[in-house]
Amino acid sequence: PDCEPDLFDNDFMRLTRPNRYYPLTIGSRWEFRAPDETVTVEVLNKTKLVEGVTCIVVNDKVLVGGRVVEDTNDWVAQARDGDVYYCGEEVKDFETFAGDVPEEAELVSTDGSFKVGRDGDKPGILFRRAPIRGEIYRQEFSLGNAEDVAEVLSTTYAFGRDAELDRFVPKALADLFCPGDCVVTKEYSPHEPGVFERKYYAARIGKFLEVNPDTGKVAQLAGCNFDSRCSVLR
Repeated sequence: PDCEPDLFDNDFMRLTRPNRYYPLTIGSRWEFRAPDETVTVEVLNKTKLVEGVTCIVVNDKVLVGGRVVEDTNDWVAQARDGDVYYCGEEVKDFETFAGDVPEEAELVSTDGSFKVGRDGDKPGILFRRAPIRGEIYRQEFSLGNAEDVAEVLSTTYAFGRDAELDRFVPKALADLFCPGDCVVTKEYSPHEPGVFERKYYAARIGKFLEVNPDTGKVAQLAGCNFDSRCSVLR
């Protein structure tokens, strides 16, 4: 995709055309819960300049058993036409080891990190302003390192319309957010053939559910700080 700086907003307090399904309001926070982990996502009041494009920093933190195992900063750009671009990420994976006193998380990997303009890395698109069913696009373009791809499965999802897309979806959660305009994507990487996740996005909320159909693992929105509908999730 074209990544000319003039095509992007540089003031995240005054976005030209905010993406309804991928909100980037500074201070917005989401909490997701799965049986074995908790994930918090927050739009920070920080920016990163990547190849002349101003990106907002989105922090993604994964905790298992109350311990941080991943702490990632995503560099996300908002195009003036409403598309949301991915310009890089700084990944930090941690482990704790028995016998350490005091017990402290140790940085063990930065695999998956990339930055547009470094080592041939290019921008990807995280989310279209107007997704089209059947469209496939690269979310990351760091060859041999980070190559996530998304395919749009539905732009009109509501529970009960498609039995396959309903698998593992909590009906009450879908009914809360999806009057008939939710977007469902299939996201995968060529590094893991046959493995994919479905992600469910609601207008003004963003992602609210992530499902692995092969394992049945579900990570669902358990709270947010910017929409009254999240109050019933607690």
